[in-house]
Amino acid sequence: MSQENIETVRRLHELFNRRDVEGFLDLVHPDFEWIPLWAKLQGTVYRGHDELARAFEELDSDWLEFRADPHEFRDLGDVVLACGSWHGQARTSRLVVEGQPGAWVTLFRDGRAVRMETFSNRDDALEAVGLSE
Repeated sequence: MSQENIETVRRLHELFNRRDVEGFLDLVHPDFEWIPLWAKLQGTVYRGHDELARAFEELDSDWLEFRADPHEFRDLGDVVLACGSWHGQARTSRLVVEGQPGAWVTLFRDGRAVRMETFSNRDDALEAVGLSE
């Protein structure tokens, strides 16, 4: 099941980058909790499919482009740790952000993604899953 979980996380990032909301929702539990980077800064958690769809809308209203590029995946049983970078261009200020470190922790239960949290650095993500380097 763990390799399946890694493939699901890869796919979720691909769908996110294409803004394929329906495809994303098809891969996650109906009560999925999502804490993307911008929500974490605001103390927000998106819960359930309706809030997830709203999160995609909010993202597109603030960013001309925003993509996540994980390139390392770790199988931790019911958790997948993905590390990489994110890139974006703000809609209003046109600020360009390239290659910022990013890490994503995705929790699985009964073969379905139930929670994903974004971290702005690898160390915080490792700590969140009880690891350190």
